[in-house]
Amino acid sequence: MHFRFLVTCDRDCADTSHEARDYVLDTLLEEGFVGEGRWGGGVCDWFVIGGRWSGELSRHTWAKEITAQMAALEQQHAVQVWGTFYGGNAEKQRIQQELAKTFQQMWDAAAPAAYIGIPYIRDTYQRYGYADDAMLLTQELYDALLKEYKGKEESEHHADLEYEPVSPAMIGKKWLVMVDYHT
Repeated sequence: MHFRFLVTCDRDCADTSHEARDYVLDTLLEEGFVGEGRWGGGVCDWFVIGGRWSGELSRHTWAKEITAQMAALEQQHAVQVWGTFYGGNAEKQRIQQELAKTFQQMWDAAAPAAYIGIPYIRDTYQRYGYADDAMLLTQELYDALLKEYKGKEESEHHADLEYEPVSPAMIGKKWLVMVDYHT
């Protein structure tokens, strides 16, 4: 099964999203996320940055409105764009392809400059994910994704690489990185 894992690390560890994703990937490997180390016998047998949850940080921030519009279009057409294959149904395949083009245009039109060109439909096996799979922690991201872990430095679905408990004091001082792991 695949699980979402949220990792926070100090802002000083990285200047860019790419550096933050690289730092988290290397640290998880070094600290035994897939073997012996911080997590004993390892948490998983495989992981990537982003993965099945790639783009989730965007969907909770700047892409919130267009994500709702996309979901409405999917419901209207009874077709899911990302993560579904309509093998023997040529009509659903056609609608899915048309919606995929529309969604990419919507995504690009709404994206902040740093995220223009990131595909809406992602390669979920891309090791380092995409630029929006690591963001500086904002109040919006904290409320949407981390608030439930307040007071914990680590849980089943979150870890802070500096062993700091989750708190609003992290806002603006930490990177938040999305991880997909398999076990």
